[in-house]
Amino acid sequence: METPRKKKKIWRAVFHAISGTILVGAILVFDLDRTIYLRIVSSVFSLLLFFDLLRLRYTNINQFFLDGFRLLVTSRESRSIASSTWFTLGSLIALTFFAKPAALSAILVHSWADPVAAYIGTKWGKLPFLGGSLEGIVAFVFIAFLALNIHHSPQVAFYSACLCSFTERLAWPTDDNLLVPPICAGIITTLTLLL
Repeated sequence: METPRKKKKIWRAVFHAISGTILVGAILVFDLDRTIYLRIVSSVFSLLLFFDLLRLRYTNINQFFLDGFRLLVTSRESRSIASSTWFTLGSLIALTFFAKPAALSAILVHSWADPVAAYIGTKWGKLPFLGGSLEGIVAFVFIAFLALNIHHSPQVAFYSACLCSFTERLAWPTDDNLLVPPICAGIITTLTLLL
């Protein structure tokens, strides 16, 4: 029997993966120009931030948010900016400062590898490692490697996957959804130039 907490983690992981995939898919399928996709992502971020600030100011709006998204919202998000808002800003930073292939790859890595690693680590993790589990880290590297192989050489994909997995495990002072996409995009860009 699944506990409500485990059920919430699964729904959050699915939402995380779908959000990033939709963003990357829309940019690729519609072959969006850089100016256009930056405007769209900026607009989405602005709307999410506006709603977060509004709901954090007004209790009844916040309660509506918590009730409507109870399968996704954590207790931390009930009193702070939502992870989806941070993820949108992190994606925007990656898309603004890095070339499209590196930025999109970093967004996919964070969208797919992070939730898979969390699920594997929670369900089967036995060996503690960097605040998580070794099983979770291996899952992250494997999924990240698959995602990175779409646009990058196997060498770049492998080393980037390893470095991105350690980046994701670091204890950040803010939500990792903000920092991991641009940092991973930087890692991918650097390794693409070096290898």
